[in-house]
Amino acid sequence: MPGTIMPKGGKPYRATNEFQNGGDGEIGKNVTQLMTVGWDFTFLDGIRDRNTGIWKNIFLFTTGKANLRYPFVKSELSKPAYNRSRQTVSVEVAYSGYLKQNEHAKVKVIGEITGENIRFEKELSMFREEVREVVFSSEEYPQLTIDNPRLWWSVNKGKQNLYDLVLKTEIDGVITDSITTRFGIREITSTTDTPDNSRTFYINGKPLFVRGTNWLPENMLRTSDERMYAELRYTAQSGVNFIRLWGGGIAESDYFFQLCDEYGILVWQEFWMTGDTKHPKDLGTYLANMTSTIKRIRNHPSLAFYVSSNESTEMQYAQNLINYLDGTRDYQMESECVGIHDGSPYKQVNIMQHYENTASDRGSRIDGFNPEYGSPCLPTVECLREMMDEKDLWPINKDVWDYSDGHNFHLMTGLYMDMTNEYGLSNSIDEFAEKAQFVGAFNYKSIWEIWNYNKLNYGDRYTSGVLYWYHNSPIRQVCGRMWDWSLEPTAGLYAAQNAVRQSVFVCHIHI
Repeated sequence: MPGTIMPKGGKPYRATNEFQNGGDGEIGKNVTQLMTVGWDFTFLDGIRDRNTGIWKNIFLFTTGKANLRYPFVKSELSKPAYNRSRQTVSVEVAYSGYLKQNEHAKVKVIGEITGENIRFEKELSMFREEVREVVFSSEEYPQLTIDNPRLWWSVNKGKQNLYDLVLKTEIDGVITDSITTRFGIREITSTTDTPDNSRTFYINGKPLFVRGTNWLPENMLRTSDERMYAELRYTAQSGVNFIRLWGGGIAESDYFFQLCDEYGILVWQEFWMTGDTKHPKDLGTYLANMTSTIKRIRNHPSLAFYVSSNESTEMQYAQNLINYLDGTRDYQMESECVGIHDGSPYKQVNIMQHYENTASDRGSRIDGFNPEYGSPCLPTVECLREMMDEKDLWPINKDVWDYSDGHNFHLMTGLYMDMTNEYGLSNSIDEFAEKAQFVGAFNYKSIWEIWNYNKLNYGDRYTSGVLYWYHNSPIRQVCGRMWDWSLEPTAGLYAAQNAVRQSVFVCHIHI
């Protein structure tokens, strides 16, 4: 029975294996959003009628007999200067017009990188219902070599320069289809040849310290473009430079990647398996979903890294498929391997433990690359009033608050409350929520400060990156983050912004 307090003593309505991450794991057999079955960062008892029906906008287009899909630009940069780029442009062409048996049609594919005086074209002979990938290489078309290209950089490394590519199909002088896409010229690589064998990322040959985060989709898939813009605008404001799309969620929208391209936020694309759920049963459907997803997102310069699963393994043929369809990004089997260790802490701790590197019972976690490290921040009182009745807000109804905290997973009615009371006992929910912002702010401040202090070779130990767990609230919950489900910022946003901010010192010397 959703929306109820966790039952005690095995009441009749309790389903088998509810109230644990991934439920009974059966949801993993399908290719779907796994987290709606219940997790400690959402409703632990899951959402009924989950993942049913159409949840994204559907668009219908009309074209002529020949149409285009999945444009892709690969850029190969010269080293070490990165002052020349050779482009390879590919696109799928489909012919859907009527032709007699063995009859073929002449289809011309025309491309232009606008503003660069670069044009290219190729004529095809196509049969009915034929789908063909057309490739334009810099060897065949020298104009696709660009000297001194405007490179695309991640945030705080440089500008997010983008180029516009227009592709058209033409039959007998008539345009039958046209698509426009943007691409960025950049190189993103990674290596484990580091002092502690942790994975370190590079962009255009420069080392990148990952100040990242774990993105969770809205739990009932009610994400609009307006909501997406607000969340990514906050993300850019915070100084985060890397987003992991966690494997229990979804492959995000084109608009998500478009905004990441513009803001310079790199993306770790994880596919849909977790260690808490069973593996997909239909290999063909799973690989088909991977194929369409990779083709859809691979042209975005913000896409940096592929990972098959969250704390699990990989489906057969997954790595080969990724390399065949893309081949320009690094890959690893799961989220905790090949230079990326296991995560934690996840709950509220005394903030001094972050500085002392004792926040996790798993031992040192401020070292190497940590994919999940974080702590909560209570939402503002206005948002708390949106999620529960006044009688449950004050005095705090522990059962109701714990339900909205993944069954007290983040200790919001435990240590977080105790630390808030260190600022003095409160007489109202308004007073308590205001004081609780200090606790959340110091959570974010301490975590980002200690990781920044140890970035790469600058501190007491080598660290190559951290992904904050987790980034955005998938539901209304008391264990908020830099903003809550209602998109109201918390003190955590401003604390993170100040802790991550790049400082520039200017010294004037008078002689």
